[in-house]
Amino acid sequence: MARVNRTVRDFENGLISLLEKVPFDRITVDQICQEAMLHRSSFYRYFHDKYDLLAQTIDGQLNKLISNQQTTDGIVDAILNYVDHHQELFHHLVATKDRPGIHAEILQIISDLILHRSQRDNNDLVLQAVSQSDQPELMSYMIGGSINGAFMWWQKHNYDVSREEVAKFCKQQIHNISNSGRLV
Repeated sequence: MARVNRTVRDFENGLISLLEKVPFDRITVDQICQEAMLHRSSFYRYFHDKYDLLAQTIDGQLNKLISNQQTTDGIVDAILNYVDHHQELFHHLVATKDRPGIHAEILQIISDLILHRSQRDNNDLVLQAVSQSDQPELMSYMIGGSINGAFMWWQKHNYDVSREEVAKFCKQQIHNISNSGRLV
């Protein structure tokens, strides 16, 4: 994982703080700069626009969340715990009207992480299924899609289903996908 400098981290933290209170489509670069207590010129030194910051923030947060997880089940638990503790942030993130592809970006990040882990770690049955698949990239998308789909469904239902129940179902389906990939 790339080392992030303090300025980038401050902008990421500013965006996260704003997303706890305001939908993404209503957040401006000026608000991000004010929240981060940094100048607008600094923002554009590191990011093209607020969407670039968002993509880097999501990537950094997911990497940080799952970097210490040894299994796919651990990854699922880490993501669902984070979502559970930041429900308002995710509501403001996906309620965005001007960026309908946010789930596609999240799927891409999760899938890339699974694919890269499968190439270097083989201590998890799901990661083994990805690395042994005839189509490892497709398999990582299938598994990433399961995680992202569960997250979308959970949010659509206003988190009324317990995190434990969503995690159990998600893990079961991921294992089903990975086991069927081994049989082919």
